[in-house]
Amino acid sequence: MYGICTLSVVSVRREPSHESELVTELLFNDIYEVIEERGGWIYIKMEYDGYEGWIRSLQHFEIDEDAFKSLASREYSVVNSPIELYDSKILTFGTSIYTSRSRCIESNSFINNALSLLDVPYRWGGRSVFGIDCSAFVQLCAKTVGIRLPRDASQQVEMGEDVYFLTETQPGDIAFFENEEHRIVHVGILLDNERIIHASGKVRIDAIDHTGIFNKELGRHTHLLSTIKRITAL
Repeated sequence: MYGICTLSVVSVRREPSHESELVTELLFNDIYEVIEERGGWIYIKMEYDGYEGWIRSLQHFEIDEDAFKSLASREYSVVNSPIELYDSKILTFGTSIYTSRSRCIESNSFINNALSLLDVPYRWGGRSVFGIDCSAFVQLCAKTVGIRLPRDASQQVEMGEDVYFLTETQPGDIAFFENEEHRIVHVGILLDNERIIHASGKVRIDAIDHTGIFNKELGRHTHLLSTIKRITAL
């Protein structure tokens, strides 16, 4: 069984319960495979990034396998403004709009698209302008310029080529940050070699140096720099 999201945003949870952790969100036109049904909930696997979780059965719209395969290979454009009204539906940043035309990718819009989300609130598991986490912020900004990234920062860090020094970075390079156990726990987009835009509390711009992100309001480093990657469209 397969499905497509027909709502602006649908919560995807770790367990089949409203009280369970939000792990990600479906956006309008996202397609998925149904893995399991249980007590008014459906366990799905998203086509775009392979992420899995539970959605309410009432929010599921079934499509057949042929439609799923057709949509998976179909060209689409991507909403690159915070909110867009399309056929009387409110669409959020990063939403796919299927079209018969070829995608038009503007590589120089990556930074502008990221800046358009300034002050969007942070939300763990969020993937929309109503609340977004750090890795979804980077994933959706990349999507608007035709680059498909995994959902989590720990997966995204495996993509692209290493950039070894901040002085060698370019706008749009992606910086990853680690915790005390050296696990990748945060990610953001470099505006230049001194500033980064990232989702922490909200989508914000902070200073960055060889140690990591420096929050001037707090007067301290908040994230420890691990590595920098340059990711280009294939």
